Amino acid sequence: MQPKIDERKQQRKRKYHLTLLILMILLLAALFVVQCQLSSMKADLQAERDAALDSIAAYEKHRADSLKNYNDSLAVALAADSLARYNDSIAAYNDSVANANKKTVSPEELAREKARRDSIEARNREIRDSIAREKKALEDSLKAHAKAVADSIEAYNNRDSIPPQATILPPEGRYYEPIQLKVKCDEYKCKTFYSIGDTSNIQELTAAVSYNKTGDVYYFAEDSAGNRTAWQKVHYDMASDNVCGTNAYPVPVNGKTICVDAYEYPNKPGEIVKDMVSHDQAVQLCEQAGKRLCYFDEWSAACKGKDGTKYSYGNSYRQSKCNTSSKAAKRAGRKEACRSWYGMYDMNGNLWEWTATPASAPNRFLVAGGAWDTHNESQCTSTKYSFYPQNQYNFVGFRCCKNAD
Repeated sequence: MQPKIDERKQQRKRKYHLTLLILMILLLAALFVVQCQLSSMKADLQAERDAALDSIAAYEKHRADSLKNYNDSLAVALAADSLARYNDSIAAYNDSVANANKKTVSPEELAREKARRDSIEARNREIRDSIAREKKALEDSLKAHAKAVADSIEAYNNRDSIPPQATILPPEGRYYEPIQLKVKCDEYKCKTFYSIGDTSNIQELTAAVSYNKTGDVYYFAEDSAGNRTAWQKVHYDMASDNVCGTNAYPVPVNGKTICVDAYEYPNKPGEIVKDMVSHDQAVQLCEQAGKRLCYFDEWSAACKGKDGTKYSYGNSYRQSKCNTSSKAAKRAGRKEACRSWYGMYDMNGNLWEWTATPASAPNRFLVAGGAWDTHNESQCTSTKYSFYPQNQYNFVGFRCCKNAD
């Protein structure tokens, strides 16, 4: 009996579960139908919205076209009306003139008309005379101003009797490649001139001129007041026997040829020069480049050039030539005029330079050439040994040398 009861319970459970399953399927189907209806309604609403927007756009276009047509018609009508009124006014004026001509004018009216015309003519004459007077006064004022300006210029020119200063670049010396000659003047509106070989072939130097010849070049400058410098002469030695490689040039020292770097380390034009380096670090960096630190006699010979001058550019101190009166070091070679005969830049000023030459004090080495603020104490023979070789200074750098092969 008990098994039959359990079987009936199982049958009821299966029916219950089947009923739930059917209800869930029906519910999902109903949800699907509702979702489809909602999507359809949404699409219909979007279509109606798009149609409404299109209708509004069409209305706005029609409204704008109608407004334009109206404005055009109105303009035409106004123009026609104005023309008609103008023609009517002309016709009325002509009629009045004709009627006036038909009438008999009394002597009093003729006198009044003559007096009126005479008054108008007198007024016009007065206006013309006033304009003529004002024109003449303006012309006189302009002439007086022009004369004052000319007198001022002449007075300035007469007062300015000092000739300008001229500098030729690149400076004289030995070069291994063609150079571009140019002359700089320290005054505004200054003309510069040059002549090759002698002073008989004067040419104005308006742009850089290519030059590749051993010999003399003469130059002078003339300012706007007519003051001119005397002829100045420089000598160029165009060579082709550079045995030292890139950015290094041969220098004769005590019967030997030494290759001296053209620039302070890292020996590249336009580069930031190396400071904050101890003496040992300078030695190591030169060795890494396949070179060595320069001895002072090598360094000094490269600075003094073939004529043994006090500065790399001559015997007289010139503040503008090298970086000797500023607040910091400049990039290598930026002072183009600060070049020695043999081709070394920045040997006066910019940075003191370590050398391999021991100083008289124990464990010290000579530094050479001065720094950016040493002014005329930056000669080719200027030395110091008060720097501790193990220390690093922001005003001390170095350059490298090697024996020529």
